[in-house]
Amino acid sequence: MNSQRDLSQSVLQVVFSIFLGLVVVAFIGIGVNTFYPEPSYLADEENWNAYRLTTSIILLVCATVVMLLSLVISDTGPVLANGALLGGLFTMIYAVGIGISAGEEWPRFAVICLALVITVGVGWWKFVRGRKAEPAPVGGGTLAGEAEGRLAAVEAKLDALGRALRD
Repeated sequence: MNSQRDLSQSVLQVVFSIFLGLVVVAFIGIGVNTFYPEPSYLADEENWNAYRLTTSIILLVCATVVMLLSLVISDTGPVLANGALLGGLFTMIYAVGIGISAGEEWPRFAVICLALVITVGVGWWKFVRGRKAEPAPVGGGTLAGEAEGRLAAVEAKLDALGRALRD
């Protein structure tokens, strides 16, 4: 019963983190559009390209800030930190999408490169940095203590089931 409650709690935390990430990207997207509105539909292609490039850079900066914030709050709890990280990641995807539609080749490439460097850097910081190698198990086995006993019991039950099915 406890494991089912733990599983449902874990699923709820994942759903909440994803929803928080979506709300963060919506907040940033609407905020950018509110304070830096689109040009008139009558504007020429050059104005639209400049708008897309500038919007992409603004979104990239916002995504970076949110991703860094997720690293800062990671010690307070994984649910909010993961939600913020997803929000930054989704905003980064939004920035790349807008940047791809900008017509200028070099500035567009610079935005994509910066997004790649930031994403890899934050991913490394969050998932790789500071990880310690797993200590070698005591006693020469591959599992330690209680886990080894449980595995032996499961193997014995599977062997008995296999014998019963063959007979």
